[in-house]
Amino acid sequence: MIYNPNMTNNTARVREVLFEFHRIGNYIRVSAIDTRTNTEIHIVGAPGYGDEILKRLALRKLKWVLLKKRRLGQIDDDSGDVERPSDGSILA
Repeated sequence: MIYNPNMTNNTARVREVLFEFHRIGNYIRVSAIDTRTNTEIHIVGAPGYGDEILKRLALRKLKWVLLKKRRLGQIDDDSGDVERPSDGSILA
């Protein structure tokens, strides 16, 4: 599944994200991959939350990881991959 978010200036910008959902027993493992930086994260959640909520949580974690990588200098500031939120928060 491909998600191309239309973000505002108050959130981290992610160009394109690939999502994978794997049901493992009583939980779902969600992988989110930023295609520009090849950054990949994983979360697990209960199936009862639904795909949209799990997708939002995975995207939130991916944004946090991208912001952290930018602060550590692992992502080029000129690339436009991540934009720091104007209100100083880390998560959208």
